[in-house]
Amino acid sequence: MTSSILWGLILALHLLCITYWVGGTIFCLQSRRTVRLLEAQQASTVMLQTYGRFLRALCHVVPVAVLSGIALIIHAGAYLPWPFHLMALCGVVMIVIFLSMLFGPLRAARRAIRPQPQLFTSLHRRAALMALVGIIAIIAGALGGGA
Repeated sequence: MTSSILWGLILALHLLCITYWVGGTIFCLQSRRTVRLLEAQQASTVMLQTYGRFLRALCHVVPVAVLSGIALIIHAGAYLPWPFHLMALCGVVMIVIFLSMLFGPLRAARRAIRPQPQLFTSLHRRAALMALVGIIAIIAGALGGGA
């Protein structure tokens, strides 16, 4: 009984991490539409803060999601159906995209005196790709992650 509660808590933690990861990415994508009403300098400041805070929080969420995912895979046993493999692949792709956002355009935008709109376009495209991969992982989990 205690074991099932523990694995249920690990699954809940994993789902919370993925919810923050994908939901926060979608929030960042939607915030771009709202800052269009601001002046260019104010919009770039808001976008820089939005992406900066989100990616800084992901620095804590990603390791927890990875460790809880590995624990769930170990708990599932030897044979895993294809949705597990697809979710793991999507997780690795999302980590690569996250790191490319963190050490690429975001770092350049923070160092710039006046960040160029191309940096935010690059962040936006990578966030859209990360959201798409995350949604694919969620669909894969719904198809057979609990098998």
